[in-house]
Amino acid sequence: MVRKGFVLVPGLILAIGLYAFLGWLEPALVLLINIFAVLVMLTAIVYGELDGAIMGTCAGLVQDALSHGVFGLAGLSLTISGFLAGWLSRKLDVHTFYKRTVFVFILSLVQLIIWAFFYFLIFRKSLLYSQPVLYLQPLVTALLASALINLFRKFNPTL
Repeated sequence: MVRKGFVLVPGLILAIGLYAFLGWLEPALVLLINIFAVLVMLTAIVYGELDGAIMGTCAGLVQDALSHGVFGLAGLSLTISGFLAGWLSRKLDVHTFYKRTVFVFILSLVQLIIWAFFYFLIFRKSLLYSQPVLYLQPLVTALLASALINLFRKFNPTL
């Protein structure tokens, strides 16, 4: 059996690399594809609420460090959504692709709302007006996370 740390740490390193690559390709892609939210949702649904919250904290702080934003803003929103995704996935049936996609979409939307709310409280301006690509971020996160969970479960059907 593979330990979780041997999956989660390389996952975070891979997310950092993908984030940098997307920013190099087109800076707007990092707004559209929140690779850290995908990693947090994948971790939370596969491993549970504690691992989802821990990965949310780690991924959010890394995202804040790379984006030169307010340190802790993404960490807080990803921690909350990671915990909720792990906890609610144990209570609800999210084993089919469609149910999981809707589930991750709702939680990604919650994560974006929490982030936008705190961003507005700090800066007194909303990025949702100046960056309309943010509206598509929950949909892209849901589709990517659901597809990766299906792929992950094909290689390890015990999860």
